Amino acid sequence: MELSNFLKYERSLHPGKAVFFYKTPESDFIPLEADITRIRGQKAGFTEGFNISFEPKNVAPQDLAHCNPITIEECYVPPNVEHIYCRFSLRVQANSLTPNACNNDDVIVLLRLLSKQFNACGGYKELATRYCKNLMLGTWLWRNQNSGDTHILIKTSLGNTYQVENTRQLAWESRWNDNDLKTLEQLSIELSNALTDPKIYWSADITAKISTSFCQEIFPSQVFNMKADKVDVTKNFSKVKCLDGRYAVSFNSVKIGAALQLIDDWWGDSKRLRVHEYGADKENNIARRMPNTALNFYSIFINAEHYLEELNQLDAHDFQAINPDIYYLFAVLIKGGMFQKKAEVKKGE
Repeated sequence: MELSNFLKYERSLHPGKAVFFYKTPESDFIPLEADITRIRGQKAGFTEGFNISFEPKNVAPQDLAHCNPITIEECYVPPNVEHIYCRFSLRVQANSLTPNACNNDDVIVLLRLLSKQFNACGGYKELATRYCKNLMLGTWLWRNQNSGDTHILIKTSLGNTYQVENTRQLAWESRWNDNDLKTLEQLSIELSNALTDPKIYWSADITAKISTSFCQEIFPSQVFNMKADKVDVTKNFSKVKCLDGRYAVSFNSVKIGAALQLIDDWWGDSKRLRVHEYGADKENNIARRMPNTALNFYSIFINAEHYLEELNQLDAHDFQAINPDIYYLFAVLIKGGMFQKKAEVKKGE
């Protein structure tokens, strides 16, 4: 299949911002606020004492003992508060069944057939199960997972309620108990149906209740400040303005989406990556699905006809026999994006 000059998929997972708050006997929602703190930053970086050739710089002993005053935001649990809550909403749409925009009718027909057969073999159910695992494990809490016991409550638009008593008793690879497996199965069926039926409007409300220690530090999303920005505070948190004018620290929606998409272990190792066209591994600052390999999204995508033939030879709901490349392909389509090729501009034009 030729890569079209114009091809777009709308994302299927639409998380909202995740807001941090706590409760008191008088109120069920008190925003968790950030504090502005001035600290003395230490001169301890490599470039403070050495040049790029690893030669010591000509600095006085006093120069490296001086501090750089900086202003940052910090966030801590208020005294005598034992639980912090983090809540967000998730909307799911069946946008991967067909391109949102494409200038090639043959490609549209092929991609629709591919998604139809992928669904018939149970492929969407497997992807939905992986997204639900991240919901139930509290992966979206990021560094705040390393806290006390965490209870997760999930309410869906179908009127169903699902609970995880303690995420610390679960792990992606571990054997789950019967109650949690049942919850995972039922929740993944709902999400899978939303991914495969355009007539369904499905959403979920997810809340984590985190047990905390005295004045424990909380880690919301940080706002990226361009160097050109003239800001007094060098580290800012993402926030949501509440009705009373106060600002609750939060995770931005992209941070939540990134956690839900931590499902790519099809690239050749057990390590799960965030779904990405080139398999970006942020921890190690390397791409695991390089363009010069057959692992990247575009190299897999142009073989859609071959994968359709593979799926046609499988029995219905035979998801265990589906080629891992096909799972990865649809995970990227669910993520959404612009996948067309652009004509190269020749020099002088």
